[in-house]
Amino acid sequence: MKKSIVTLLLLVSLSCSSQTQNTPLEKEVKTALNAYIHAGDVNDVSALKPLLNDHFRVALFDSKKKITSILDKKTYSTFIEEKKFGGYPRTSSYHSILFIDKNMATVQVTLTSPGKPTLKNFYTLVKEHGKWNVLQDFVTLIK
Repeated sequence: MKKSIVTLLLLVSLSCSSQTQNTPLEKEVKTALNAYIHAGDVNDVSALKPLLNDHFRVALFDSKKKITSILDKKTYSTFIEEKKFGGYPRTSSYHSILFIDKNMATVQVTLTSPGKPTLKNFYTLVKEHGKWNVLQDFVTLIK
């Protein structure tokens, strides 16, 4: 019994220390992701483009229509510029940030805005040349 308690305490301690080691990385990822979300909220393509990886894509699942659409970087940027997407402020609720080493992360976020569909997003970010960029935006529209 004592061994089980000691083992459990050791695991909890290691878990807490590994989470605190990611704090600076989490801040970097959240800063980049918040800038990406804000650029869409205000339809600012010039602010958006530097935040997108060269291979950026959006996979959009519409739960009402039961279909998935894939948008590349150029198409997504055009939709933001033409105000087909974005243009209103959203509140971000972060659920999880998982890291693969120190250069890749997945982030689960729910985006809400009064009178608009709720968006559940899984983002993939990659850090290249010292800068975090959004590589993928997997989003589901919740009506």
